[in-house]
Amino acid sequence: MKEKKRIEHRILDRHTVLGMILLTVLALVLVQLIIGGILGGLAGFILANLTGISSIPVMYIAFAIAAFIMLAIHKRWFYPEFKGNIIGGKDFARFMLITVIILLAVILPDIVVMLSTGAKYAFPSITSLLTALMAGTTEEVIFRGVPVSYAMRQYKEANKIPFVVLLSSILFSLFHLSNIFVGAALSSTLLQLVTSLGMGCMLCAIYLRSGSIIPPMMLHFLYDVYALMSAGSVTETGVMEAAVSNRDIISNLILFVIEILITCILLRKSVWEEVMSIWNQKWNR
Repeated sequence: MKEKKRIEHRILDRHTVLGMILLTVLALVLVQLIIGGILGGLAGFILANLTGISSIPVMYIAFAIAAFIMLAIHKRWFYPEFKGNIIGGKDFARFMLITVIILLAVILPDIVVMLSTGAKYAFPSITSLLTALMAGTTEEVIFRGVPVSYAMRQYKEANKIPFVVLLSSILFSLFHLSNIFVGAALSSTLLQLVTSLGMGCMLCAIYLRSGSIIPPMMLHFLYDVYALMSAGSVTETGVMEAAVSNRDIISNLILFVIEILITCILLRKSVWEEVMSIWNQKWNR
């Protein structure tokens, strides 16, 4: 059988930082504009003209599907050396369980703060569930699955791991500035930049340790479902319209500290070589 040729990319092979940024932007455009837009538009047109059923739920699902199409494009771009983002390392099952434990560790302090201040929860609607699904799939592909896996292809030294986590998380955090344009309050958006930075680091750590995009997707989805149940400050589509309260500041700062602590535990220096081993295997090195 003829050996499959390794595909080379002039810019990506030479400029890793620029490559991470470019791949993030490319994934964002493809998933949320081109692929997602085409799939959602077609589904909306068909439903509106043939069934009369609302196309909004289908459009959310279309974006989630677009995220997995992006993963396939990303794998094909580096074909055949990359094993892909779905199949994890040998400890994949363990990290699925760890992900659930991390979710509890993240939400319990917020639950305590909310209950102590008399805040109310709302049962998640179909729209909020679909919003969480869309965010959990698309954002993990855009900010972790594509740029971080590429960076782990480029960097051969374990001491680059913290840089990869930080850069991808900064991009993830800055992305949330866009919420201002859909009605989010400035103070809420600025606070969200902090917590999303911590969340990005934690999700990236889970991704690097598991070798699969599925655990961070699952955590992102479940956490967003919980966040969208906070009816007092977040709409069912995830927009923080209200200005931040003292409770919001306290709970979000606690959350940020927890996220960073979990990141440091998951990516302590003693496991760096293990992380490199996982990604060396995924890139067939």
